[in-house]
Amino acid sequence: MLIPLILATIAAIFSASTNHIDKYLISKVIKNADYRALALSSTIIAGGVMALIYLPICNFNPSFDLPSILLLLFNSALYTTATIVYFLALNRDDTTIIAILLQLIPVFMLFISPLVLNNQHISPLQLIGSAIITFAAITVTYEPSKKKFSKEKFITFAMMAFSSSAYAIWFIIERYTNQSHDYNQTILWTNLTLLIVGIVIFVLSKKYRKSFIEMLKSNGRKVIGLNIINELFNSFSGVFSTLGGTMTSIALVSFVAQGVQPFAVMLLGILITKLFPKIEKEKITKIDLTKRTITIVFCIIGLALIQFG
Repeated sequence: MLIPLILATIAAIFSASTNHIDKYLISKVIKNADYRALALSSTIIAGGVMALIYLPICNFNPSFDLPSILLLLFNSALYTTATIVYFLALNRDDTTIIAILLQLIPVFMLFISPLVLNNQHISPLQLIGSAIITFAAITVTYEPSKKKFSKEKFITFAMMAFSSSAYAIWFIIERYTNQSHDYNQTILWTNLTLLIVGIVIFVLSKKYRKSFIEMLKSNGRKVIGLNIINELFNSFSGVFSTLGGTMTSIALVSFVAQGVQPFAVMLLGILITKLFPKIEKEKITKIDLTKRTITIVFCIIGLALIQFG
């Protein structure tokens, strides 16, 4: 039992690392926090690289039915929209805050899944769990030192609520497609359609095209390198979670990975702030860390009720 839990924890650390890399990209690497350049990097570069990786895994056989391709194309457009809003929110606040707000994804998945997937039901305990996570997310907007809710943080909350709902739909559509297709083929076309979405935006939008070209000229190698690392970390996270799921309950591994992830983000944020403040600097006062810890604990309780309720 211990080994799958360790694997789930490693998966959470890899996932948490991608959040901090995203923060570094949007706040330090990209000039003027230009989300347009980063959006195209996350579609053209990330989608292209991962498609090249999965093509040999699929024995260079990209065959897929047209309706599913169109569905995944819509899904990739949705993912791109969610990612743009995520980057905008990430530029506004600490990575730990954003990681906590991402816990809204399972809440949205709980309510949207029954509309798309078979045999999906909502229990009273799951409703309580979703309410707890939502309460915890709203609590993030409260500033203890000022004894009031922060308008700026509430804007971040609204942005992440939208982003989380879009990510939830993206997860569900991908899972729906997986029901009737090979997993690797689905991942291949998920990345191919992401590449297509990026190319379409590049061709049709002058502002996005200009931002992307300027980024390549100024910091292209660093952005491309960090994007590739990010995608590899995401893949490693999935591999460790899947491996852990072969040894015990997939639900348990998923719960541990999701529950540990915001704690991992917070701990990495503290380490980076202490050791490499030029890379990233989070609020690590006693009040902030206490509030964030309590909020994460509430999220874990809510997640447990959703997962096992």
